[in-house]
Amino acid sequence: MAGTLRKTGWLSWTLTVGSALVLGFGLGRLSAPEPQINKESEPAGVALHEKVLEKSGEVEDRGGSEPAPAVKQDTTTDVLAKAMALTDPKSRNRELENCLSRASLEDVKRALEWASTLPDGAGKRAAMARIMERWGQLDGANAVAYGDPMASLQYAQSMGVSDGLRRDILRDLVRDWADRSPQAAAAYAASNRLDLGRGGTTALIADRWSKQDPQTAANWAMSLPQGKEQIRALDELVQNWCDLNLQAAADFVSRQQPGVNKDAMVGTLAREVAKQDPASALKWVATIQDGGVQENTAWSIYQRALRRDPEGAQQMLQSSPLPIPTKQSLLAKAAARDNAGTDSRQGVP
Repeated sequence: MAGTLRKTGWLSWTLTVGSALVLGFGLGRLSAPEPQINKESEPAGVALHEKVLEKSGEVEDRGGSEPAPAVKQDTTTDVLAKAMALTDPKSRNRELENCLSRASLEDVKRALEWASTLPDGAGKRAAMARIMERWGQLDGANAVAYGDPMASLQYAQSMGVSDGLRRDILRDLVRDWADRSPQAAAAYAASNRLDLGRGGTTALIADRWSKQDPQTAANWAMSLPQGKEQIRALDELVQNWCDLNLQAAADFVSRQQPGVNKDAMVGTLAREVAKQDPASALKWVATIQDGGVQENTAWSIYQRALRRDPEGAQQMLQSSPLPIPTKQSLLAKAAARDNAGTDSRQGVP
């Protein structure tokens, strides 16, 4: 990381500003500098960051004629490391902010290199978020970064961090962009492949977009190339649309042409309907054309119903419009599961 930063000269002014602020926004929150605190009322823990100030002579002389003994002063990264050792997340984050509130730009650069070596996890993300926030305060205006998410995404991909942390940062950036401008985020994703893990870029954009405007998000999702990514996007779309307006979601799904996509959407819709009315959900499942998808979806609904009311669930299944072979298969699965559970309780190997 250190070699990369020195080689590029911390990148151009615009890229540096954009990356720092938007990365800070994506990983945590953009915040104003900490207000000055009355020394008489501040808790003892808050004074942790003052050790950084003493080395630069910013703490005023407290009186007395005897010169203070020479003491090795902690660096910014030393104080940050002590803050990271705090077990309470709120205290840790407060001390990180306190330490960085008066850090110089050079201190921030060193802190970024230090943070990139931390083990992946919530603590590392918190440290990097607050370092990025301070970097943005010192090296640019919020408007520059807020309007340049593409530069931030490009910079994030080049950061010297682990693949897991890079994916977390990219997910936060894309999520923020999709919340503010889903069309722009979708256009970027169409021509730039990003490794976000856990569902991919299109599913994340579909999730954020469909919570704002499900019909427009649906139009976009239906225009995607066919495949797993499109199906994941449609799954997110239908789930969120059901939460907003179940009838509108059902109307949309029912209008689609038969095929793989419609089967996937009906499956998602049926699982959402089953939360309120499992019998109606099985009617939807009966319209799925793919036999495997139909049985898997029906089984997930039937299992849940069995846990609540075994006798009622069997009656519901028998009276459903599902094909007879599917009903027989589900009854056999349920019987096998019950027998396995009985054998386990009785200690049968």
